[in-house]
Amino acid sequence: MKLPDIKKIIESFKKLNASQKKLLVASATLVFVCLVLIIILAATKNISAVSLECYGSEKMSTLVALDSNAQSGTIKQSDYANFKFTEKQKELFKEIYQQNSTVALTVRLLLKPTKKQATLMENSDTAVFRFGFLDSNDFSSKGKFIKQLYPDNKRILVSGKEKNAPQSFDISFAIQKNDDIEKVLPQGFFIYSTVRCKVVAACVVPAELGFDLTSQVPFYGFACNGGIVDFTNSDFDFSGASMLFPVQNSNSLSMPEFVFNLYDNDELNSTYERSVRAEINIGGEKLYIKNVKPAREIVIPSAALKAPFSSIKLLANKECLASVILRATHIAGKEVLEPVRTDPGLILNYSPKYWRTLDYEIFEWDRYPGIIFFDTRNYDVQDNFFRRMAYFVEKAGYKGRLLTNEELEGKHGYNAHDYSSQSMANFFNKATELGFKLNDEEELLKKILIHNGFFEVEGDKVKANEGGLVSISQESRPWLRSTLLAHEGWHTIFFRDAEFRNYVSAVYYTMDPVSRDFLIDYFKSQESLGYDTNDSYLMNNEFMAYIMQQKLSDVAQYFVHLANRGTVIKYTPELAAYIRKTEGKGFEDAAFALNEYVFDKYGIVCGNIALVSR
Repeated sequence: MKLPDIKKIIESFKKLNASQKKLLVASATLVFVCLVLIIILAATKNISAVSLECYGSEKMSTLVALDSNAQSGTIKQSDYANFKFTEKQKELFKEIYQQNSTVALTVRLLLKPTKKQATLMENSDTAVFRFGFLDSNDFSSKGKFIKQLYPDNKRILVSGKEKNAPQSFDISFAIQKNDDIEKVLPQGFFIYSTVRCKVVAACVVPAELGFDLTSQVPFYGFACNGGIVDFTNSDFDFSGASMLFPVQNSNSLSMPEFVFNLYDNDELNSTYERSVRAEINIGGEKLYIKNVKPAREIVIPSAALKAPFSSIKLLANKECLASVILRATHIAGKEVLEPVRTDPGLILNYSPKYWRTLDYEIFEWDRYPGIIFFDTRNYDVQDNFFRRMAYFVEKAGYKGRLLTNEELEGKHGYNAHDYSSQSMANFFNKATELGFKLNDEEELLKKILIHNGFFEVEGDKVKANEGGLVSISQESRPWLRSTLLAHEGWHTIFFRDAEFRNYVSAVYYTMDPVSRDFLIDYFKSQESLGYDTNDSYLMNNEFMAYIMQQKLSDVAQYFVHLANRGTVIKYTPELAAYIRKTEGKGFEDAAFALNEYVFDKYGIVCGNIALVSR
């Protein structure tokens, strides 16, 4: 093809007058701008204004827009916005699933109704939003999007009435668990809205089910079977949880946990005189959560419940609860080292069939990291873990000694145990110094303590951090297990809180001195206890626990009961007679002082360290 003669074009341009030249330049500029705009629009027509973020990282990328609504991120009225994931974005889903064993897509919506739409929302329930996934059936064999109207009979959705919705909220839709997660990954997602709605952002996250109102933007999470949002926050259907989480415990898998957040509101909080409890029905089983100012988060393992994967209904005092969330726990390994987080009120009735080992289960107090509870199958298992330590730490005449297996033969430690991180570190460091061979359970205990941060490893020894450990056994009778759990639980708070220790010491040294002398004589009279009564730390600790293991109303009578024991009367007849004559008032007075302090600081009271009851 013959090219135009540039010289002739220039000569022709020179012959034009000024007006003609301006018009020609303007026309050429307009054509050029139009061409550029066409090129830009062609290049960006599939780019959405909505970004996809990734949990736990700064990764962010734009979604593929399948229509104009998705391109702008705004739905004007009764329409859909359809988005597609890139291959790299689908890799993010795989990464999160591999790291967390669950994965979901959370989308943030902002409702911006016009005045007319707002009137419709107020007067009708027909205004709705819908959230669903796109799969391979929504695209042709060549990858072209097949635009459809949703829902159809096979489409699983999350939906809700916009009338009751907050202006901005997060909706999370989980993907079903699968050994080959790539097989079930969606190709994209869609949002439908009756009123004007902006899709603010999307994020790939670990799956969480339930609702959470603790942040500025409310959260609602659903399993892969979808559901309808109850914006009144009165109930939630967790029946789809079995498609996301393990349904039984083992040393490599752990069932999920419920997290209940409590509102910090003086009108809703319990007081010393008045108890406020939120009542919850989970699968027909009723639970009560005491709302106290010092507690904000309560954890309930799903394995502690009879029918956890069912509907939850919030009954009395539901306004105390700011969130009800079911989330995964990441407990795995050849040995059970990670504790199950829970309120102590659920430990006693936690069925051994849900334990991750045959011989024991470990729990961590949900409110206090660094306090763990061992429950053992029987006293023999418990002795294998703690008997040698009991003699090393507490037993008079044995303290500081590591007894051999032959020396321990026929001896029993205690029916329940409590140890501080420091005393346990001393035990293991002594064994290291002497090259003393510990048994398998004791070596496992050391691993558990290191794993949970009780110890820092320094060369071949360990350095103690804050914390305490409690052990009870299934072999103890139910009423005794309850008392022992409270008794030992108070010990662990004593271990971890210096202010509490100082307060206990002040009460101990200012209480009725004759009553205090009786307590020391009582300890001496019981050979099975073997307490070193010259150890002031131990005496302060046991004084507090013996008082606070039962209800305040039972304290005086408990010590009168001790004063009536034949072994006690024989050992200290005059002091025993004094306790009976004064009807245990010295201990009751001390109990009142301790009880008020612990309620103000921890929200718990004598005889009950739990906030959850059945």
